[in-house]
Amino acid sequence: MKFLTFILFFAAATVSFATTIKDGDRMKDLSFKTSTGTTLKYLLFVPKNYNASQKYPLVVTLHAAGSDYIYQVNNNDQAHPWIEDSVQAKWPCFIMAPGCPSGSWGGMFGAGTSLSPECTAVIEAIEDLKKQYSLDTNRFIIGGFSIGGAGTYHMIKFLPDYWAAACPVAAGGDSLQFDVASKIPTPIWHHHGTNDQNGAALIRMSAALVKNHYPVLRITCDMVVNTPAGWLAEIQKGTKPQNIIFKNSVPSYDSVSKAVDAGAKYIFQLITGATHEDSRLNANHNPLLAKWAFSKVRGGATNVRMVPVYAKPAETLLKPYGTVLTFGNSGRFTADRTCTALGQASPDREIGKTYGVRILMVRKP
Repeated sequence: MKFLTFILFFAAATVSFATTIKDGDRMKDLSFKTSTGTTLKYLLFVPKNYNASQKYPLVVTLHAAGSDYIYQVNNNDQAHPWIEDSVQAKWPCFIMAPGCPSGSWGGMFGAGTSLSPECTAVIEAIEDLKKQYSLDTNRFIIGGFSIGGAGTYHMIKFLPDYWAAACPVAAGGDSLQFDVASKIPTPIWHHHGTNDQNGAALIRMSAALVKNHYPVLRITCDMVVNTPAGWLAEIQKGTKPQNIIFKNSVPSYDSVSKAVDAGAKYIFQLITGATHEDSRLNANHNPLLAKWAFSKVRGGATNVRMVPVYAKPAETLLKPYGTVLTFGNSGRFTADRTCTALGQASPDREIGKTYGVRILMVRKP
C-alpha cells in the first residue's frame, strides 16, 4: 500500500511539474550580431524530431513594449497557438520571438520610408537561420501585439513578398499602403478589442482594404477570458476553444471556419469588451488561426485548390462543392485568377450577409 501511495504521489507531482513548464523553457535563448553591430536576442523553438530533409514554416512573433521577449512568451502566451502540441502535430514549425533592440519595431508614428533598423535586424537573423535550418521560405508568418502589431504591418508594408501571412493584434499600420490597387498585401488576420479605442485601428485598416475592393471578412464576438489562468480554467472545465474565442460570433464559428477553408485572406476580428491587453490572449488561442496561417503561401497565394464554377442551379453546385465564400465586390480577384465569380445569392445566409451576393465555390478536398 505504501508503494502504491508513493506511485500515485509521484505521478501527481509529475503532472503538476509538467503543467508548470513555461514556453520559454522549450525554446533556445539565442543572439545574433547584425551587420550594424547590434545584438538581437531571441527565443527559438525547434520542432520536435526536426528533420533537415524536410522544409519547415517559421513563425515570428514581435512583443509589445514594457517587458522583454522572454516575459511576453512566458507570461502572455505569445508563443501560442504555434507551440501547442496539437498545432505542432499538424504543422511542425519553428517559432522565433525576438527582443526589440529599442523602443519600437517601427510603423507606430509615421510610416517611414524604409524598413526600420529593428525589423531589419530580425530579417538578418532570419536569413542567418536559413543557413542553419531547413526552412520553408514560402511560409514565413509574422505576428505581434501592440507595438509588435504595428511592427507586423510595418514588415508587410516594406516586405510584402517575404511573408505568407500576418497576424497583428491591437495595433494598426499605414492604411495608405492598401491604396495601391495593383499591389495585393500579405493575407491578414487582425484581432482587436472594442475597449481599445473602440477598435479604431482595426476599423481603419479594414476600411482601407474594403475601399480598394479587397474581400474582407469582419467578425464580432464576445470576450470570455482575459488571463492565461482564465483560459486554462475554461479548458479544464471542458469548454471548447471555439466557444471561448468565438462566443456569440457573427458570423458563426462554423461560417468563419468555412471561410478559412475556402481561402479567406483578410479577416478582422473585433472582440466586444476586450481591452488592449485582452485581445492578445484571444488572438493567441484562436483555434482557427494556425490553420488559416499555414494555408497561405508567400506572395499572397493559398494552398487551397480553387476551381472554376459556371452558372448552374445552386443545389447542383453544392453536391460537388463543399465550401462557399462570398464577396461584397467582385471587381478584383487577382489572387485567385482561376476562379469564376457568379452573380447569384449565396446558399449560406450568414456568409451572404457578411460578404454580399457574389459567391465563389471551392471543391471539397
